[in-house]
Amino acid sequence: MYPNKISICFYSLFSFRELTNIMQIGAILSFMLRFNLYFSILLVSCNFNLLNSQTVINYDSSAGYHFSVDGLAYEVKGVAGEDHLDALKKFGGNTIRTWSIDKKTLDNAHRLGLKVVAGIWVQHMRHDYDYNDKRFILKQRKKVKSIVKKFKDHPALLAWGLGNEVELHVPDDMLETIWGEMETLAKIVKSLDSEHPVMSAVAGFDADKINHIQRYYPSIDILGVNAYGFAPEVGGLLLKYGWEKPYMITEFGPMGPWEVKDKSDWGIAIEETSHEKAKRYQTAFNSAKNESPLYCLGTFPFYWDSKQETTSTWFGMFLKNGSHLEAVDVMAYSWNGHYPLNRVPEIHSIESSAKLNKILRNSIHTASISTIDHENNTLKYRWVIMEESKTKSVGGDFERTPKSYPRLILENKGSEVKFKAPRKKGPYRLFVYVEDDNQGAATANFPFYVH
Repeated sequence: MYPNKISICFYSLFSFRELTNIMQIGAILSFMLRFNLYFSILLVSCNFNLLNSQTVINYDSSAGYHFSVDGLAYEVKGVAGEDHLDALKKFGGNTIRTWSIDKKTLDNAHRLGLKVVAGIWVQHMRHDYDYNDKRFILKQRKKVKSIVKKFKDHPALLAWGLGNEVELHVPDDMLETIWGEMETLAKIVKSLDSEHPVMSAVAGFDADKINHIQRYYPSIDILGVNAYGFAPEVGGLLLKYGWEKPYMITEFGPMGPWEVKDKSDWGIAIEETSHEKAKRYQTAFNSAKNESPLYCLGTFPFYWDSKQETTSTWFGMFLKNGSHLEAVDVMAYSWNGHYPLNRVPEIHSIESSAKLNKILRNSIHTASISTIDHENNTLKYRWVIMEESKTKSVGGDFERTPKSYPRLILENKGSEVKFKAPRKKGPYRLFVYVEDDNQGAATANFPFYVH
């Protein structure tokens, strides 16, 4: 919630940007106290930029691009997602990136001293929105105006995230229209709020996409790049394609299923263990952090929660029960220079006679994993057989979690399991979840096919 006590208003005076404002407010306070007015009236008087903050993008030839907030340097230590904010604060992060925004998220972030790149959702053509429909266009512009007016003075706001992957699966003859409308929307945002830059995220890029943005969307302040397998190369490629403004890596982490070359004989992408994925998070962060010249204003690993997308573990940095995976540990190391006091378990291998094989219905198999825990914590093991997802979603669209078969786990011996193949033909996966006593976890899985 916004502050509602007079003491908070007094504290906020020390962060005002202009001395004249401080003098004006001092006069108002003196007047109000002299006439013994209620403190609540003071809060109404505080509605002229007393609590909001100003974000500026600075540039110099040696340090490159960097943020300042109210005149002080600000280094983004970000994540993509709006949950587990207490955990983000605990592990040393300071910024979240969202796809849409509400007051509750901004208030929760401000309570913890976090900043927000606040998403303004822009509708997609692939969801059947018609950018030749003037009524739709005017309605969306009106909504963007409403969002900016409502939240532009919130103290947690760092920047605007205007749209996410709006160009995905857009016909070539409509790209100019899409980017032209993004230009119009950005101008609307800037006309209402000159104190927070505008970032828009794209689904990867090539030279043509960069040329389109530069030509039709010049008002963009920061290019957001959703990058997975090629995340360590983003900075170099942008310079190669002539991008001279700052950028952010707005999504990164494991290789996307669409990028994976290692597949089963029946075409299913093989998912890395949480330990293997963690290395990718760290490599991508280090590449952006250490590149020269420094054009990257921040990175946002995906996804600071759990999510069903291809599998229930592919992109999430947390499990559904709130336990965190090794990706969180490596981001904490990246932000702070040291790992958390208690590190998560690591799965180094998973083996089985069923792994990547076609097996008979109702046949019996075993599987085992090799695991370490840095503090030798007691570990709990959970094994799950699940159908392969039949949903071929695009751009992170919603997927239902596939059906699981708990009765087919015949014997759980911790790091070893005995299981029975389903009776129904088709593709499946065997998952293992390993958890310690400190909400740390590790995951692994492999596909198999029942015939």
